[in-house]
Parts: sequence; structure tokens; C-alpha cells
Amino acid sequence: MKNYYQILGIKPNATDDEIKRSYRVLAKKYHPDVNPGDASAASKFADINEANAVLSDPQQRAEYDAKLREASAPHPSQEEIIARQRAQAQEAARQAAFRTMNMSGMNARARAQAQAAMAQAQAQAQVQAMVNQAYQQGANDARAQFQAEIQQLKASLAKMTAETKKIKELQDSEADLKRKLATAERDRRELEQELFSRDRENTLEKTRIKELEEALDAQNNNNRRGRGDISELKAELDKAKKTILEMEREMSALRAEKDALEKERESLTETCSRLERDNKQFDLKNSAQIRLQQDKRRQLQEEIEALHRQIDELTAELEAARAENEQWVQYAQSEEFLSDTEKRIEAWNKKTNKDKRLAKPTLYGELGVLIWATDEEIKEAYNKLVKRYSGKPGDAIAAKLKSVEEAFAVLGNPKKRKEYNATIDITEERIKEERKLIAENEKIMEEYRSQLANREFWQRFDELTASAMEGDAESQYTLGSMYYSGEDIDLDYEQAVFWFKEAAKQKHPDAMYYLGCCYIEGIGMEKNENIGQSFIRQAAKLGSKPAQKAIKN
Repeated sequence: MKNYYQILGIKPNATDDEIKRSYRVLAKKYHPDVNPGDASAASKFADINEANAVLSDPQQRAEYDAKLREASAPHPSQEEIIARQRAQAQEAARQAAFRTMNMSGMNARARAQAQAAMAQAQAQAQVQAMVNQAYQQGANDARAQFQAEIQQLKASLAKMTAETKKIKELQDSEADLKRKLATAERDRRELEQELFSRDRENTLEKTRIKELEEALDAQNNNNRRGRGDISELKAELDKAKKTILEMEREMSALRAEKDALEKERESLTETCSRLERDNKQFDLKNSAQIRLQQDKRRQLQEEIEALHRQIDELTAELEAARAENEQWVQYAQSEEFLSDTEKRIEAWNKKTNKDKRLAKPTLYGELGVLIWATDEEIKEAYNKLVKRYSGKPGDAIAAKLKSVEEAFAVLGNPKKRKEYNATIDITEERIKEERKLIAENEKIMEEYRSQLANREFWQRFDELTASAMEGDAESQYTLGSMYYSGEDIDLDYEQAVFWFKEAAKQKHPDAMYYLGCCYIEGIGMEKNENIGQSFIRQAAKLGSKPAQKAIKN
């Protein structure tokens, strides 16, 4: 259930004037025309209108108060408790300010300061209540949970670091084994090549032995026939057999070395396979842990971002409250200045009357000026009196004109005026001081008139805006004309077109004419001469004189 009192920033026992004043301030601040394209401002503006419609009607307000009490009585929620605390803080601030303002001897400045303090206390109470609401709903528990999960993540990270180191060691061992395996494989290939070469040599040697045996047999046959000596052949044959034996021993040793290398290669291959299996299993396990940690980290990051967004929203509300508080302070300062100036005007009028009485029996009185009048003011007063009395009959008029001329003859001469001032006990220092006071007062009065006119204008503008939003066609047309001309407010053709359209919906003749002009000239909207001419013709039929004049021309 919406709390309309919170929406308007007022207390539950606020008066109709307080409701109206708060509504106007907030409506002006959150109006869609002031915040184009801002969805939050539009939503806030709708809530403000809804709250004002209910609270401005006594019967609806009574029914709403009953429903609000009924909804909050059994089980007050955290928001309602905070709203109640905020209302109590606002009430306490108001009562403190009112008690301060009712103290005897308080001047306008103190009252304004009390009002500013009251507004600031309201804003601070609202902000504090919002902050309490945010952090009382588990911010501390969330922070503790975040810290615990961060510690868990750190522990997991340390564990993962150790496991990563272990993986690195296993990978280094695997690489070393692969290097050894490659070396053994190279040695094996070299041994096979050497065995092949030795086998080839052995074959060649056996072929040579066979040839020698055949030669020996042939020699034996020849010897038996009495031809030749076989001693050289035998010696060569023995040498060849010895060579074959040595080669066979070397080949046996090489085969044994080859078998050992084969066993070592098989062992290394099996070790590499086991390491690859272990590495794959470890990678699967480690990947699952990494995904789990990543999920936790992502969830934690989302919760942190949500908390940051909540803090950003609170900060934005705080800035809005500060801006509103600044507006109240400026308003209080302006009211203080106007109040002080009004008192100053009253005191200054009394002083001026006293100065006039002081000047009346003197030559200054003959010219109708104060004693501290400047030479230009004296000359101007003299010229006016001469123009008034010259050419008119009568002894009294002639006597008056003569006294005026005699007075100017003295006061119009700086030297004679100084001598005359001495006869009536007026010093040059006093004249300078009085002229300084007059200049300061005129400066203050100029600021007073400016602020007074500004306040009156914005009061009229607020009333005009409220009336336009309530659907008054004349107010809508007037508001559109102000934005169209840009004389009293900043020129804004889009705003002008908006209000001209609103008034044209109700057949306001001049609004339809100016809307047509905007279409023809493409001001504040897309240019469309046909639609513009149509609006001007309709405005002329409804009696718009500018439209009728435009059609004739």
C-alpha cells in the first residue's frame, strides 16, 4: 500500500496548505516536461498526482487514513517502521524548529535559519531511514557471508596453486621421461643399424670362408696330386674363423644391449601412459573445481553488484534530498532577505521623513530636496519648480518663484552651499555618510524588487502550471505562449507545442493558430504545411483574429 504522506514528504497531520505547497514543489520538480524521457520522473509524477488527489479530498483522506492504520496495525513491516521513524523524526524536527521560532526576540534571520534547519533535519531523517532500511535488511550478514566466501575462495585458490605446482612437476617428469624414451629409441635404431651392418659383414665373411674352404679343398686335391703348398691358405682360414667368432661375440653383446633398451623403452612407454591417464583424471577433477569456484565467484560478484546498485540508488536519493534541502535553504534565505528588507524599508521611510523635516525650514526645503541631495538633484528640482511656476499669475506664485531662485542661487553654487551648510550645522562628512547610506539602500532596494518580482512571478507561474495541468485551456495557451516567446522564461518550442496542442484539443482559437504556425515553420516539431494551414483555417472559423488576418493576407 502506497504511503501518500511519504510521497509528498509531509507528516500525517499536515494541513491542506502544506499538502498543496508540497504538491506544487514536487510537481514542478518531477513534471515530464521538465524531465523528458525520464521514466522514473514520470512514475514519481504519477504518484504525486495520485497522492494529492486523495489527500486533498477530506472524505478520501479519512478513508485512506483508516486503511493505512488497518494495514499497519497487526504486523508492521520494516518499511512502515522506518516510515514511522522518519515521520517521527520530521515531526520532532518541525516541533524543535517551531519551538525555536516561538522564542521571544527572534528576528527574521533566526526564523529562516530555523526553517532551513527543519528542512535539513527532514531530509537527513529521510536519508537516514532509507540507509537504515537498506543495511538493516541484511547488509551486515551479506558482508560477513561475502568475507567467508572470499576466505574460502582464497583457500581454494591456494589449493589450486599447490595442485597446479604438482601438475607442473608431473609434466616436467613426463617431459624428462619422453626425452629419455626418445634417446633410447635413437640408441635402439643405431644398434639395429649396427647389427644390420655386422650381419652383413658376417655374411660376407662367411662367404669368404666358404670360398677359402673351397680353395683349400681344391688345394688339398692339388697337393694330393703333388702340386702346391696349403700352409698359407690354412693360416688365412684360421684368421677368418677367429674374426667370425669375435664378430659373433660382439653381435651377442649388441643383441643383449638391444634387449635391455627394448625393456627400458617399454617401461618408459608404460610410465608415460600412466602419467597421461593421471593427468587427464586430474584435469577433469581440477576443471570441475574450477567451474564450481567460478560459479561461486560469479554469484558473489552478482550479489556485490546488486549491493552496489542499492548503494547507488540510496546515493541518488540522498543527492535528491540534498538538492531539495538546498531549495528549502535558498527559499528560507530569500524569505529572510525579503522580511529584513521590509523592516529596513519601514525604518528607512521613518528616516526619510525625519530628513524631510530637517530640510523643510532650510533653503533645501524651498527646493523640495534633502540636505544631502547631489548637485544634479538640486538642479533638476529647481528646473521642475521653475517650469511649474513660470508664467502663472499671482503674487504668491511670484513670491514662491523668487524664493526658489534665491535658494538655487545659494545651493547651486558649491562654495556658497558649503558656507550655508556650516550655518545650519551640516558638515561635509555627514553629507558623504548620508549619500553612502542612500546608495547602499538603493542597491538593497534593487535586489529586493528583483527578488520580490521573481517570487511573485514564480508564484503566478506555479499557479498557471497547476491550472494548465488541471485542464484549463486558457492557462495552457498562456503557458505555451510564454515558452514560445521566451520573454519571462527560457525559450522552449517543444514545451510551447505541447501546451498549444493541449489547448487546441479544447478548441482554443489562438492556440490552434499558433500550433498551425509551428507546423508551417517546423518549430518544435516536424514541418507540415498542410496540417498547419488546416489548423489556421479552423482557428479563423473559431474567431482567432491573428488567424483571420493571416488568411486575408
